[in-house]
Amino acid sequence: METHPLDHAAFDVPELCCSEEMTLVQRGLARVAGVENSRPDYVHRTLHVEFHSDKTTPEAIARAIESAGFVVRPHRPARLEASKTAWRWRGTTAAGGMLLLGGAAASFFFDAASPAVAALLIASTIASGVPVFRVAARAIWLWALDMNVLMSMAALGAIAIGQYFEAATAMFLFAVSLWLESHSMDRTRRAVAGLLELSPTVAHRIDGHEMVDVEPAALAVGDRVLVRPGERVPVDGVVLAGNSSVNQSPITGESIPVEKSAGQPVFAGSLNGEGSLQIETQHAADASTLAHIAQLVADAESRRSPTERFIDRFARRYTPVVIGLAAIFAITPPILAQLGVGWAGATPAAEWFRRGLVLLVIACPCALVISTPVAIVCGLFQASRRGILIKGGEFLESAGLIDAIALDKTGTLSTGDPRVVDVVPFPGTTGGTPAPKPQPRHEKNAPGAQESAADQILRVAATLESHSEHPLAEAIVREARRRGLPFGRVDDFHPLRGFGVEGAVDGWRVRVGSPALFGEPRIPTEPVDDGDLPTSPSHEACTLVLVGTQQQPWGMIRLADPPRSDARQAVWSLRRAGVRRLVMLTGDSRAVADAMGRELGLDETLAQLSPEEKVRQVETLAARYPRLAMVGDGVNDAPALAAAPLGIALGRQASDTALSAADVVILTPALGRLAELILLGRRCRRILRQNIIAALGIKAAVLVLAALGAATLWMAVFADVGASLLVTSNSLRLIDRRLRQPTCNHPQAPSTSLVSPLPPGEG
Repeated sequence: METHPLDHAAFDVPELCCSEEMTLVQRGLARVAGVENSRPDYVHRTLHVEFHSDKTTPEAIARAIESAGFVVRPHRPARLEASKTAWRWRGTTAAGGMLLLGGAAASFFFDAASPAVAALLIASTIASGVPVFRVAARAIWLWALDMNVLMSMAALGAIAIGQYFEAATAMFLFAVSLWLESHSMDRTRRAVAGLLELSPTVAHRIDGHEMVDVEPAALAVGDRVLVRPGERVPVDGVVLAGNSSVNQSPITGESIPVEKSAGQPVFAGSLNGEGSLQIETQHAADASTLAHIAQLVADAESRRSPTERFIDRFARRYTPVVIGLAAIFAITPPILAQLGVGWAGATPAAEWFRRGLVLLVIACPCALVISTPVAIVCGLFQASRRGILIKGGEFLESAGLIDAIALDKTGTLSTGDPRVVDVVPFPGTTGGTPAPKPQPRHEKNAPGAQESAADQILRVAATLESHSEHPLAEAIVREARRRGLPFGRVDDFHPLRGFGVEGAVDGWRVRVGSPALFGEPRIPTEPVDDGDLPTSPSHEACTLVLVGTQQQPWGMIRLADPPRSDARQAVWSLRRAGVRRLVMLTGDSRAVADAMGRELGLDETLAQLSPEEKVRQVETLAARYPRLAMVGDGVNDAPALAAAPLGIALGRQASDTALSAADVVILTPALGRLAELILLGRRCRRILRQNIIAALGIKAAVLVLAALGAATLWMAVFADVGASLLVTSNSLRLIDRRLRQPTCNHPQAPSTSLVSPLPPGEG
């Protein structure tokens, strides 16, 4: 049977605010054959639908959404608008409030049960409840129960038993709470919209000798763009010409402008300083880092956190249970009273019915359901402002649980820019294998002079390594070029993954790589003095690269890759943030790994690991420490990043493979961001707990009061929508407040904290 690929369509649904509306939309889509999946974007109020084009069309899907009672508009990417629902509620709520005040005033002059007072209070209930009744009718038509249905039933029930003031007060407070809740959600949306507003509306494209102003969306990869002083960079690219300081704080979180010149990358949304820059576009506007940040925040619902999944499961059971209790309170006691049960007959049937109505309002889990997604969206937004891209709410929560971290060495803990320290020819060979043939020095050196033994070894190694992209290979080639050594011809080049390279140079079958490639030969411990090189560090802190044939090494090249300047401070920041175990993984020698591990104060070093062994070590560590994170940046780190419970790619220069495999991407190679990520995750988890406790605690208190007859309908309204407003406001603290810095009293801890506040203007 032939299968057709799924098509995708996006629809703007202005009233798509939370899971209640999404439930109604799904009821409408259930009537359309061919709809495979639907995903809401509550931040952009957009519905993404996957469907089979041979069975349905986008037009039919739009009609199904409209049949569920929603307005559908053509999708406009990257546009966020404030909710018009808030304005509609404001008008009807104001009218309801005026009528409620009129009814309250009339009760002082007339009897509270007079027709005039009743008419004013009923009119107030209807005016405040117009939007509520409309949405409730839509839900009932689709056989769904939501807060609007329950509130409408409670208000009409209160009117039926003569509780006019309570009905009007409850509906007015409900409408006020909905307006405030919508206002708070719009604030979250505006914060996310601010990311997209960083992108300019015009880009100056250079076409030959002319300059044309176009929209950033019209730029293609490879286009040249001029960025004038004071303008924002329109797309991700690399500088072709010019020098300027660029403020990247909205993208990477760096508070100090970064000097940019030819060959350096720039991000869309960055603010150019005093100089002009010509840049070459590397990504289309919709694929820029800025667009990626905004989309990750907006797509928070697509990868729900464990807390969100738990709340959804709980809410599905909570609502029918409380509705059942409401029915029992309203019906059972009057029946028992008729059967002669004394305690049931002591309270009028109307009072039992009123208590049931209060429980009916409490039955809606709105505050509970909304307590998690708002906090997650705010947390992801705060992370993006610090240059940390988190690919979903589940990973934000996971970051708050981290208590062990495995770190790659090269490019993560170290600079990733090794240098040749010295070249050591071995004193003589065995087995009749000659040393490489002496070659005349390059004309840059003394005419007619012969190469030293060290230069011969370095030249052969550089010739072979010029075909490799490994950082150590680049360091060897760079040093050979500095000395002006000529490169020979390479035939039959083969990379030996995890060990080195092999090929034919000057007629010899040569290997360049780790000592394991040569069967762990005996290596001299004393370096040969070489005037061309600076004073070298200790032997144990260097990486050894051997050069020679398979049978006989000719000599070794010692390289050093120093730790990052912020590595030691970052380790202490992680300790202060509560990380108990720090492990370094590297393919380097054990001596080098142990030396760096001691210098940085790590708990464990695992050395001489191939990419496959890194994965096995990460799996072993994850079994011991289930809350493990793996941090890396290279292609060979990608399998380990994917295998870890939480994979973190460090630096925008990380390989595309690592960026794809990681769950979190830190845009700057600043190790201090790791501590910020953990602190943000823990703060988000605290707020989630506070929200859940507040939502459940308020509902439980009112539920008990309702059972005792001490709760009113307005209390029940506060228990739901008032609690929703409370948890939304609490979640917004993730946007407004700064991360609290961890403390450490250890006498050797660096005094400088890496957990920085937001950049100026970003708080």
